[in-house]
Amino acid sequence: MFPTVDTEEISQVTSLKGKPGACSDERDSSENTQVSESSSTMDLTLNMLFNSLTVVCFALALSVYGAIHNFPPKTSRVSQAVRFFSPDSVVTDWYRGELGNALAAIYLKEVSFVMFYAPWDAESQYVRGEFEKAANILKGRVNFFAINCWSPGSECRNHHTNIYSWPVLISYSVGFNGVLYKGPRNAESIINFLELIMRPLKRISSTEDLVSLLSIYDAVAVGYTPLTETSKYYNVWYKVALESLEFDTIGEICFAVVTSPHLAVDLGVNTLPSARLMMWNETKEYKVNGETQPWNVSSLMHWVLDNFTQPVARIIPLWRKSYNFDKFADGNPMLILFTPLNPLYEQLPSYALMREIAMEYYSCKNKTDPWVLELIKLQRVQRLIYQQKDHFKFCKEFKFKNPVKRVIPHYTKSVISHNNKYPWINSTQKSQKSGLFDMLLKQGLFSKAMESSDDSVLWSSLSLLQECKSQSLPAEKSFYTNYEQCQSFEHKVNNEVEYELESVETTMLPLEDDPLSPENLLQDSVKHSCKLLQFASELELPVAPPPVSGHVAHVFGLACDTNATLYMLAVDSTRNYHFAESLGIDITKKKDRTAVVILDSKQETQYILAEDYNAKSVRDFIYNYTMGTLRRSLRTHVENTSYTHYYESDNTTNKGEPDENEVQIIDLTTRTFRKVVRTPGMVTLVALCRGACGAAAVRAQLHAARLLRACGAPARAARLDALRHDLPWRYAAHHYPAMLVFTADGSGEADSRALPAHVRVSAGALAALALRSLRAPLRFRVRLALCARQRAFIEKRACLKDIREHITTLIGRNLKYWRQTDNEELRNFLLIRLQYLHQASLHLSLLNVTDLKENSEREKLLLQCLDQLSKHWDIDMTALTRNDTFAIEPR
Repeated sequence: MFPTVDTEEISQVTSLKGKPGACSDERDSSENTQVSESSSTMDLTLNMLFNSLTVVCFALALSVYGAIHNFPPKTSRVSQAVRFFSPDSVVTDWYRGELGNALAAIYLKEVSFVMFYAPWDAESQYVRGEFEKAANILKGRVNFFAINCWSPGSECRNHHTNIYSWPVLISYSVGFNGVLYKGPRNAESIINFLELIMRPLKRISSTEDLVSLLSIYDAVAVGYTPLTETSKYYNVWYKVALESLEFDTIGEICFAVVTSPHLAVDLGVNTLPSARLMMWNETKEYKVNGETQPWNVSSLMHWVLDNFTQPVARIIPLWRKSYNFDKFADGNPMLILFTPLNPLYEQLPSYALMREIAMEYYSCKNKTDPWVLELIKLQRVQRLIYQQKDHFKFCKEFKFKNPVKRVIPHYTKSVISHNNKYPWINSTQKSQKSGLFDMLLKQGLFSKAMESSDDSVLWSSLSLLQECKSQSLPAEKSFYTNYEQCQSFEHKVNNEVEYELESVETTMLPLEDDPLSPENLLQDSVKHSCKLLQFASELELPVAPPPVSGHVAHVFGLACDTNATLYMLAVDSTRNYHFAESLGIDITKKKDRTAVVILDSKQETQYILAEDYNAKSVRDFIYNYTMGTLRRSLRTHVENTSYTHYYESDNTTNKGEPDENEVQIIDLTTRTFRKVVRTPGMVTLVALCRGACGAAAVRAQLHAARLLRACGAPARAARLDALRHDLPWRYAAHHYPAMLVFTADGSGEADSRALPAHVRVSAGALAALALRSLRAPLRFRVRLALCARQRAFIEKRACLKDIREHITTLIGRNLKYWRQTDNEELRNFLLIRLQYLHQASLHLSLLNVTDLKENSEREKLLLQCLDQLSKHWDIDMTALTRNDTFAIEPR
């Protein structure tokens, strides 16, 4: 209870008993008592009502506050998960995130490819289409699954809470851990990765197989693993080849295996198991040595990846440009080849040509192994043979039909593998020394062909092999038809090969009923290869450099002749064309979308190959760069750029007459820069910026140009993005934005002046810089107009005083030149100039402040004198003799 008044006072006021006093002035008199009693009662009642109302309102507020904050939180229900892939898709979509059921289904399949996605993620939505394209191509061979790992409360979301980017792509194989896919997220790259997953190892049955692999791949990692009862050595090497695809998604390292101890001995390997990493210029050997070099997956994989080198590095930018190019940006120049690098083709002739040239470039003359020279020749032969093949014709004419049942039911034939013609037949010969490439080596075809620079010699020499080699396909390095004809050809080369026929009891199914028979596997392999070829050709047709004839520059050992060795890089121009655009190359206008550029970071220069890409032009390009005879290429705007963000920079300029009240800023390029700044009689204010120019620079340009136009000097503003457009060295800026003023007379290169870096960019600073660059007569006219624009008489008087002092200085300088020269013609020119300078000085001395207005007779006489001075201001410099030791001030 809240007390309102004293209880004693209440009892006194409310008491009706008492003896009335004798006087009304007394306290207890009857009159005083009645008035006091009535007033006090009213006040007491009001106070009690007010306090009671206050207590009720306070209690009500507390109740409302508690009721509001005691309500349960309002939450929206989680939206029901929907399918990410359509129901009729070949991709099995676990859109509710059932991780356990999904993994149970995945582990039952031989090869599976899984996409963990978030439905709201833009990258997941993009990869969905590419993922489904790959699934349609590889259906029946690889099982594709998709798991929604974002649905709240789902099993996948609860188990995987640390996923920072979507989607996550993992390949699973029976008996092995998953392999994370880190390559480009497009259909062709995914298909190539899964083809490598299905066949991670190449089996070597002869020396010819090894030589063939070395002629195609950058490096061949060979594991010598005997097939024991447990096959543990083979399984470890198989797992190394499988898990290495997480770091080598395009298969630049070819993993091969030799299981025959006899073949291993022939290849010089005596200790098993062991591994060799065979590259173009050296061979690394891995020998098992207890705990220091054990035969396990981690040690072998680190050894292979750490020692792998290649003559031309293939760069696959994955949104991390600095990371991909960082190890090459150490100061040495880089040669970058932009060309289509579709991984579904067996060979890329453009890339193979660059690799061949790189091997020549890096081969020092005194240290080159003879085998390296032979390998270079072999690669050239392999490239030209591949270019002769017509894969599309083969797929079109191949007859896909069921094989006819054999007439002899009990018949076997020992088939020797040549270049993996039948990789599923497990037959290894102890000594296999024959083959097409061995024949080429024996007959000296390589040396004879390489002695001539004409490719036509080698093309004609390869006609003998064309019929047998034309049957190989991109995805399957095999010979599918005319095997008997090619076999008879190889019989002539090697007489040691013999085939035996044996009558052996067999339990094989009839061929038409056995899907795993060699003939049916052959049919399926050819069909799948043609399907891949068709899909690859829909993306882009195969490209190959044309054959050349004539003299070709010699690039052998040039890397050892200079201290600045070129790094050779290759970038896919189809997926990464924006890198070429940043270097000023419009890749869409290049033949076969192929271009070559050399970047020299130390010299801050770049050189672009102007001719079409072929064996001669690239060698000449490298040779001329090494000799220092190349002309620097200037980057400029690329037309029709769709995905490069910068302000408009087209090749058009304002060709109309400039408006006095309107000033437009011209966007310059490398091609239009000289044309604009060399316009006779025009003052051009150019801003060089890193990207878009700031508001302060643009505003200063506009105000300065408008001021100069109002004062009688034709002026305009322009800007140039220095990050995307290169200029000649004399116009290179050391800070941005850089403000340049150009005045040209049309006779040669434009004269330029730069605003100092420490000066604030303003309209007054640019106007003052432009005044210093003008010829003296025009400068006087502009300064007179500026004096007239001043409001105070003191400022006008000071302005006229400065002009008089300037004219006096010019008179004294020209008088000095007239006295020092002995050339009569020059003395006459200087005398005429001095006469008009004296007249201008006289008219200026008579000019008053009040004469700086329109229709002033004195100002008109001064301007007429300046016009005459302008006509006789320029002096013919050919009149100067070689004995003149002083410099004539042109301004």
